[in-house]
Amino acid sequence: MENATTASACTEGQLQRLSALLDTVLPASEDGTLPSAREIDFLAYLREQAPDFQAELIGILDRFDDNFPDLTLSRRVDLVRDFSGSDAAAFRRLLFRVYDSYYQNDRVCAAIGARPGPPFPNGHSIPAGDLSSLEAVTARGKGYRR
Repeated sequence: MENATTASACTEGQLQRLSALLDTVLPASEDGTLPSAREIDFLAYLREQAPDFQAELIGILDRFDDNFPDLTLSRRVDLVRDFSGSDAAAFRRLLFRVYDSYYQNDRVCAAIGARPGPPFPNGHSIPAGDLSSLEAVTARGKGYRR
């Protein structure tokens, strides 16, 4: 795939399937406090943070028929469950990307009581050269294989 964005590389049918897939993985809360994953700009997230996943996403979308968006939520869940069983590794990669984009969204963070944005700019200052916060890590010793 050349330097095209996922949105321009996707057909209209693939974009509709993506929207339905996102809504199936993370539907909106019943009270409307938490949005559906379809309401998050997943494609912008991919362009910025996971461009290497774009081609795989298109392949995942092509596993679902064009009628996927028109199915009931329970039927879509069944089909996504079938996909997760047939290609667990691809499903895990998809879930990671969906959850990562979702829980970085300011609206979602506010709804779950987390401060939106990166954690360090407004706190947790660490003086230059002060490695005391790493004492617990260094006390564990080497943990890699030889």
